[in-house]
Amino acid sequence: MSNLKNATIGSVAAVAVTVGAIYAFLSLTTVPAGYVGVRVNLYADKGVDNEVIGTGRYFIGINEKLYKFPTFNQLTNYEESFSFQTSDAMDVLARVGVEYNIAPEKAALIFQTYRKGIEEITNINLRQYISDALIKHAASMDINELTQGGKTALLDSVLKELRSKLDPVGIRVVKLSWVTDLRYPEQVKESINAKIEATQRALLRENEVAQSRAEAQKRIEEARGIAESTRLRAQAEADAIAIKAKALRDNPDVMQLNAIEKWDGKLPTMMTGNAPLPFIAIK
Repeated sequence: MSNLKNATIGSVAAVAVTVGAIYAFLSLTTVPAGYVGVRVNLYADKGVDNEVIGTGRYFIGINEKLYKFPTFNQLTNYEESFSFQTSDAMDVLARVGVEYNIAPEKAALIFQTYRKGIEEITNINLRQYISDALIKHAASMDINELTQGGKTALLDSVLKELRSKLDPVGIRVVKLSWVTDLRYPEQVKESINAKIEATQRALLRENEVAQSRAEAQKRIEEARGIAESTRLRAQAEADAIAIKAKALRDNPDVMQLNAIEKWDGKLPTMMTGNAPLPFIAIK
């Protein structure tokens, strides 16, 4: 009987040890590289230990929970569109992306502030902050301002507000971006398309005018070239005549010599009584 009792006690002890070993194994949690952990005591008043846990394996008790916060940049593109209105009551829809990281030394403060993990903070709190800021700052610009380069200014204003709100807590927003084009009311899209078409027509006319001017300038330059060529040719001919005339003046016998070279040897058939004979100088 004693042996049976001892065997039973031994079996129970073995089972307890096995269960304890399994529990201890299952209670081991790893904080991977690039993360910090926050150990939460579920029944404590404060709920958060002061120490931020670094990379490693930790035993988490039955009354504890470990929250992991990534310290590298996180990029989230929200699937659900944000809705906001401009100052002239135009509804706009847009998908937004956010890139951020957390300050490792403030991981405990982040949990104390939100009492959530990073995914819940991103999908609930951070999204709400972005939505509120979009509504606030979009209300200060009309639809024309937004469509004509105001999208970047709007995101810059929202980003500035998010940083002022979240930096002290330990969430550092790197940038915001439009995931897709903004979706405007139908009348706004028609107006935008009309403006684009008008701009294209204006550019086409400008190109046509520029081409006409270029062709006219080309013709002017060609005419100038012809005129200059004519002037130079005439100047050359005039210079040649002047040179020849001067040469003849300086050498009168050259003219007579040229006439003799061209004479066919026949005397004129009719001559007046006082006319001199050709090429014969009579003194």
